[in-house]
Amino acid sequence: MQTNLSRGLAHGLTTLLFIGIPPGSASLAVFAQQTTTTTTQPQGIQKSIDIETAHVIYVSGDNVVLKNPDGSLQLLAMAPGTTISVDGKPVAIRDLKPGTLITHVHVNSVQQSTVTEVTQIDGTVLRVLSPNSVILRLGDGTVNRYTIPAHATFESGGREIRASDLRRGMTVSATVVRTSGMDTHSHQTTVSGSLPTPPQRGTLLIFVGPATEQ
Repeated sequence: MQTNLSRGLAHGLTTLLFIGIPPGSASLAVFAQQTTTTTTQPQGIQKSIDIETAHVIYVSGDNVVLKNPDGSLQLLAMAPGTTISVDGKPVAIRDLKPGTLITHVHVNSVQQSTVTEVTQIDGTVLRVLSPNSVILRLGDGTVNRYTIPAHATFESGGREIRASDLRRGMTVSATVVRTSGMDTHSHQTTVSGSLPTPPQRGTLLIFVGPATEQ
């Protein structure tokens, strides 16, 4: 009798524990993680976009900031090796120069977003996060995290270095953009009015948010 009762209790406990974990929870967690990864760092997802007329404002590595005819700015993170036609000749994204006029160009963009703010900073490297982020301390003590465009380079001690060569304590200059609507779609939001666009100083970085690095 005790044996049957124990078995019944054990079976009931097992059933309760199983019911206590909603079916599909594991799948839901995996889906959420994949969604986050795709949003922040798409892997091989490319969307075609058409640029009728725009001026190159900032460029580093495979990222370029363009000014549209209405004065709004858009950030495009291109696929590695992407070229666009300038004066009938193919030009790699990293070889574009600020001020270049782009007309009637069809390209694939890994990410496209609207630039909402442009600032220029000098910061001290606290940490480099693989594969494409850096944490900097600014002159006022603020500590922020920034995304480094793929294949971007920095200047240090009069020489050009890669992001992987950055070390704690190095000082870097950068032009930082804040964005909204970062995604892998050709749709983009608009910002009314023209943003100030000072000449590019240092590497183009994308603001991620505050950091707690010491």
